[in-house]
Amino acid sequence: MATSTADYLELRGKTYYLRMRVPAEFADVEPLLEINRSLKTRDRVDAEAKCANARAALFAEWRARRAGKAADTRAIFDTSIELLKGWGLTFRPLDDLLTGPIDDLLSRIELIASMDLNSAAVPAALGTLDLPDATLAEMAERMPDLKEAEIRAKNPRQLREWCGNYKRAAKDFTAVIGKRTVLKISEQDATDYEDFWKKRAKSGQVTTNYANKQVRYVRQMINAHFDDIRLAKSKRVNFFEGLGVAKLSYDPSDDERKKLPLPEKWICGRLIGDRVLEGLNQQASDISIIAAICGCRASEIYDIPEEDIHLDAPIPHIMLRVVLEGEDRRELKRGSTSRAVVLLGPALAAMRRHPRGFARYRGKASFSGEVNGYLRDNGLFPPLPQGTSGRYVISGLRHSFEDRMDAAELSNEERAHLMGHSIGKLRGRPVYGSDLELRVRALLQELVGIEGDGWKPRPRKAIRAELDRLREEAGFRLE
Repeated sequence: MATSTADYLELRGKTYYLRMRVPAEFADVEPLLEINRSLKTRDRVDAEAKCANARAALFAEWRARRAGKAADTRAIFDTSIELLKGWGLTFRPLDDLLTGPIDDLLSRIELIASMDLNSAAVPAALGTLDLPDATLAEMAERMPDLKEAEIRAKNPRQLREWCGNYKRAAKDFTAVIGKRTVLKISEQDATDYEDFWKKRAKSGQVTTNYANKQVRYVRQMINAHFDDIRLAKSKRVNFFEGLGVAKLSYDPSDDERKKLPLPEKWICGRLIGDRVLEGLNQQASDISIIAAICGCRASEIYDIPEEDIHLDAPIPHIMLRVVLEGEDRRELKRGSTSRAVVLLGPALAAMRRHPRGFARYRGKASFSGEVNGYLRDNGLFPPLPQGTSGRYVISGLRHSFEDRMDAAELSNEERAHLMGHSIGKLRGRPVYGSDLELRVRALLQELVGIEGDGWKPRPRKAIRAELDRLREEAGFRLE
């Protein structure tokens, strides 16, 4: 049966007391069998409030003692912080107390004067607690818990990739600098690690973008630890702040890693016309067809949940958006990526074959590897143009879409709308006004549409005229 605060109150004469038996679970850290403590009040309501606070402080004290007995620095710190809260105090390092207002220090000394010197409240109140520390490898394991709110929309594949970034950064740092805990990382350590990535980028072993990510991941883990131990902002020293690798005037690794756009003839004839990927499986083929025609990232298509597929709408389309809950949750690359994608011709036919989405690849990381491997192993990629280095990959379809928009003379803003790029970044200022309506998106998509499955795009001049008609219909003056 649940107990209330009143069960621990005892009126002796005119004064209320806290009276409670020590729970058996704390018998190893509390020698008394029963606690009897004056609440120094005659008022019943005041006594109930003080009783609740006193019990909370007792439990915090016992947990702190147990943590100390186990020599668990982290547990000692956490329970001691909670203990201080019960006394209306916050943790301040001893140096701060010695250089701060004398009244604060004296009030803390007065508070602990009547306490057992073995109480966890003593080092907590006097600021002599050891701050919890952790290696970067330990921080990499804890990042999902520390950043829970930030990753709630990630699906299993996205979460694995996100966690892998920190684990790899921790491993690389340890290999280059040595094993360090967050609070022991020196300015020289940070400088040496930055220099390591500068040299790798300069030699072309990695891109500057990759190098900067590795520095950033370490910086983020350090800051996450500071947040976790509630370290005052004025006490935080992260030597990785401001570090990074400047973009080279010529980055030799860019040429090797640049994705080549797949030729338009190959896309129309082989990918869509011959459906060369059906030899692998139907889902891979149709994901690639939609990506080629609509300019989406493949992951935007195969991660899409059933409820975001609108095949029976007046204008059939899919919605690319963040999904926070459920087994089909997913995160998008950035805010501007959220958009409606109109389905026309072969893209609509491909999506109709999968009205519930692509379960084979949803939330997984196997698509690109399977597709690239199949096309390469079977000699199905087109030959490289003479004098071109590198190799084709299926994600080059998005680059091909850019070429198709260029050929159709779409403006930069029209391209950004279709590809999910930031309009604000393009304009260099905040974006105002309405979002692009579905009818306009459909016409822009038709400008770069590919014939097939009984559908053929109209002449571009007719499509542009229809766009003008819609603008005039909305009341805009075009001349």
